[in-house]
Amino acid sequence: MPAMLRAIGRIITAFALLTGVGAATLAAAAPARAAAWNDAYQVTVARTGGFAGVNERYAVSAGTVHIYTADLLATASTREFRRLSAAYPAGPGADRFHYTVAVTYRNGVTKTVSTEDGAPAPEVLWQVVDMTMQISRDLAPVS
Repeated sequence: MPAMLRAIGRIITAFALLTGVGAATLAAAAPARAAAWNDAYQVTVARTGGFAGVNERYAVSAGTVHIYTADLLATASTREFRRLSAAYPAGPGADRFHYTVAVTYRNGVTKTVSTEDGAPAPEVLWQVVDMTMQISRDLAPVS
């Protein structure tokens, strides 16, 4: 019986290679469809404050063409990110940047998290902030 299963696996692999469909594509497609209801499809970051009193807004959506868009949306879709608290304050201090991150999911839910420089916020929050800002800056028109 195990020999027969290996043979079937080899036949499927050969068919996939002949048709141009990689095994990774087949394996990756199933989990993405199963979790589609809670996938992030838009991330916005508002950055305010600092010494100059800036007011900036960065946005990335599922339609944004950038090498890191999928990574950003996957990170914002993780259980770790979805379980973040609503705010991570830093305490007393001046001239800090304040960040408000809003992630909209395919099921209509929006998760909003606020933090500021120097706050003891989880790394996943800073990853989402940094990737969103980097993608937006990379795509900004050069003036």
